[in-house]
Amino acid sequence: MHRKGNRGLYWTLAATLLSLLTPQPTLAQTPDDIRTELWLDYNPSWGLGRNTEFYGDIGVRSDLELSGYYRIVVRPSIRYSPSSSVRIAGGLGSFYTHNDIIANRWEIRPWQGVTVTWPRRRVSLEHFVRLEEMFDFNTTTWESLNSIRARYRLRAFTNFGATRPGRYWRVMGSVEVFATLAGEQGQSREWFRLTAGLERGFQPGLRMRFDSTWEKEGRIFGDGSTDNIFLRVRLFTKFGA
Repeated sequence: MHRKGNRGLYWTLAATLLSLLTPQPTLAQTPDDIRTELWLDYNPSWGLGRNTEFYGDIGVRSDLELSGYYRIVVRPSIRYSPSSSVRIAGGLGSFYTHNDIIANRWEIRPWQGVTVTWPRRRVSLEHFVRLEEMFDFNTTTWESLNSIRARYRLRAFTNFGATRPGRYWRVMGSVEVFATLAGEQGQSREWFRLTAGLERGFQPGLRMRFDSTWEKEGRIFGDGSTDNIFLRVRLFTKFGA
């Protein structure tokens, strides 16, 4: 009975992730409302001791339909883990966005966050709360739009196919919501995201992840909203302790 229950749980999770991969259009949606981007990230990390880690991501994000749009991301961060289920982190993000229609933007984004993994079961839940201070500069006039934003992400994940330490498969799905607490946001005006992901661990310190994300965001020009689809490939390496 226990094995049948586990198989049923896997099938339910797989069906949910498949549904997340396909955005659901609304009656008011037209093909122009959907943007598709490819995100490529390299995510190195270094152990600084038993509970502390320096890490970050370096990446490029490009629109698959608009050749004139791309974004370069550099985000160094540090993380402290007081227990196996709790991580406290913070960092400084740099986002340079090249645009064809409007002036290029450079955004500086300090952030702080807490991750709690609970409950830990065959399918575990991860709660991530983050606060961001966003300084979005117009690179022509150097005028800025400043805001404070909160984010909450709930992620479900399960591992399978582990053959030796560090070698496994992981399937995951998440929902993330955004709330502007103060100020006026710049070019980034996300409302919420749904993500399905598949991760492959090759050995301790080396893994790769493939994500597909559907995002709803406010329009940069005018009122209303638009839908974005992000295809993301991430390479993780870990050095040191």
